[in-house]
Amino acid sequence: MEFTLYEQTVTFLWSLVLGTAIVCIYIIIEVIREFSPPKRLMIIAEDIIFMGIAAALNFFFALSMTHGYIRAYVLLGQMISFLLIYLTVGKLLKSLAGYCVRFISFGAVKISAPLKKLLKNISSHMSVKAKKIKK
Repeated sequence: MEFTLYEQTVTFLWSLVLGTAIVCIYIIIEVIREFSPPKRLMIIAEDIIFMGIAAALNFFFALSMTHGYIRAYVLLGQMISFLLIYLTVGKLLKSLAGYCVRFISFGAVKISAPLKKLLKNISSHMSVKAKKIKK
């Protein structure tokens, strides 16, 4: 079954939208990784989940737009939008998330240092009191 030029153009434009959706999911995963660096096993699990989501989205897209056929222009549209957004907005969001993590950790260290000192003084004072009570 042949597709008209109009159908192919609409499918290509929707593949750009799908590529954008897939890269948004990937950027969200990367930002989450920036805030809490996972272990190697967790990275593998997240990547497998991402690949499953991307594969399901591509499968349903192919079923609905190209009657299940894999078309090169669909894959090209997804790759174009994925790379354009990932290399521009994605890098920006990831670097902003990195700055936020460093800012929050710096603030936490500055706030927790006096608190640690206070708790250490209270602990040593309570330790002295406990030794006196024990005798």
